[in-house]
Amino acid sequence: MQSLPGLDPARKHRALRWAFTVPLLLALAACGGDGDGQSSQKEGGGTPPITTPTAATGSVSGTVKSSVDSSPVAGATVSSGSVSTQTKADGTFELKGVTPAERAVLHVNASTFGEGLAVTSVVADQTSSVVVQLYPVGAVQTGAATSAMIVTVPNSPARVELPASGVVRPDGKPPVGDVTVALTPVQPAIDVNAMPGEYRVAMGNSVGLMESWGAINVTLTDSDGTRLNLGQGKTATIQIPVSTRSSVRPATIPLFYFDESIGLWKQEGTATLEGVAPNQYYKGTVSHFTYWNADQIMDTIYVSGCVNNNAAPAAGARAVVDGIDYSNTSSALTGADGKFRVPMKKNARATLTALSGANLSNTITVGPSDTDIDLGATCLNLVPLAHGVSIKLTWGERPYDVDSHLFAPDGSHVYYGNEGSLTAAPFANLDIDDIDSFGPEFVTLSRLMVGTYRYAVHNYSETFNPGMTGSPVRVELTQGGTTQVFTPPAGEGNFYSWNVFTLTVNAQCGVTVTPVNTWSNSPIPSTPVANPQYCTP
Repeated sequence: MQSLPGLDPARKHRALRWAFTVPLLLALAACGGDGDGQSSQKEGGGTPPITTPTAATGSVSGTVKSSVDSSPVAGATVSSGSVSTQTKADGTFELKGVTPAERAVLHVNASTFGEGLAVTSVVADQTSSVVVQLYPVGAVQTGAATSAMIVTVPNSPARVELPASGVVRPDGKPPVGDVTVALTPVQPAIDVNAMPGEYRVAMGNSVGLMESWGAINVTLTDSDGTRLNLGQGKTATIQIPVSTRSSVRPATIPLFYFDESIGLWKQEGTATLEGVAPNQYYKGTVSHFTYWNADQIMDTIYVSGCVNNNAAPAAGARAVVDGIDYSNTSSALTGADGKFRVPMKKNARATLTALSGANLSNTITVGPSDTDIDLGATCLNLVPLAHGVSIKLTWGERPYDVDSHLFAPDGSHVYYGNEGSLTAAPFANLDIDDIDSFGPEFVTLSRLMVGTYRYAVHNYSETFNPGMTGSPVRVELTQGGTTQVFTPPAGEGNFYSWNVFTLTVNAQCGVTVTPVNTWSNSPIPSTPVANPQYCTP
């Protein structure tokens, strides 16, 4: 496979610079020289104080959101090393005093959520920005530190087995009081962005990519909140629920853990496939806890293309590849010429889209191919802020076929039977229709009509083991630079359609999103308006 760029070698240069500078400053201060070889003192006697340089630090600002509905998470603790802060009521935070690093790792913890780990580049005297999604914790259990513990997640094969007297504090001493175990399964087949570290793997002096078959996060704390881990020579057994867009399920698979010191994944051990579909899992033994992932190193090819904005090259846009028949996502920034080169899995299929600030492009399908793909002069075209809307639909292995349905204010119905158009009315298009599990399906709107759009999801398979709620179905609406997440409400029963939300557009392109969250046997269309007009920002 081909490797990705590694870590910044400038760290060594900075370390050497300080190694020489600090002794030199101390030597000059100790001499107390005034330029003529004579000792000097301030009036009143005494020697000038020695000033030790303060290491430069950076800042990280961002927002913490719930993965369930994109609502802000208030009171979450965000930390890096010895510095920490808490999110405000709107989920925002600013963490100052962060040690510069190319891949700094932020720990994000909040009640009822599994731990989030965000990776970002931190530069001295600058502020970087991140958005962190937290996923609901699967199970929490408290027990005596001297007793063995088995923690399971309801309606899931996710499981961790801890040995008696098996965990310790960072200093190697026994826990204070009882031990609390938080177990959170991760489903990359539903949301490939659920995984920290961008699927990047440390491979000697290079960085590779992996694809996932599922992951879990295990967090251990004692009664005073101190983080715990397995003691020397102790091991635990874990079960990772299978969650992959791939049709292949290897009998054995490598295990990877997320190395929080470098912000990359590392391989350690293997796991064995057990259970019966759809409740299969990978079972393995581990000697420490963080995020654990059932993965394989991915053979990659590269997709080359371009991004335009108003027919001009779009510099600094992010091209994003999202696997269709494999669980991975990767991205790359465009250069000054608007061109990009982004990795994807060899002989696989993926979606490709571009983002730039609040602007977004249409979505296309790339692959399969066993060699690099060059899209030539066929560029992705960014849509201005006020016009662009993207709707992404994903789901589990069952039901096999779930469909997007968009009804425009003029009565147009965009779905698998009428995919629409981005260059002519209704300026809405079903970019991708998936019929064999997981998705994703994308609907893109390039111009907005004044009036109300309705969006619904239909269970085309008409099977309910599980239905759309248990699948689970997930809808991501991106508009105006923000993303909202929708998941099915209670009450599905044997209804085939979930009516998700409405978009109401005014003449100045202001958009109001209203959750609907009702069930019916067929999607509810919008009421057509006479002489529909398109909005003007």
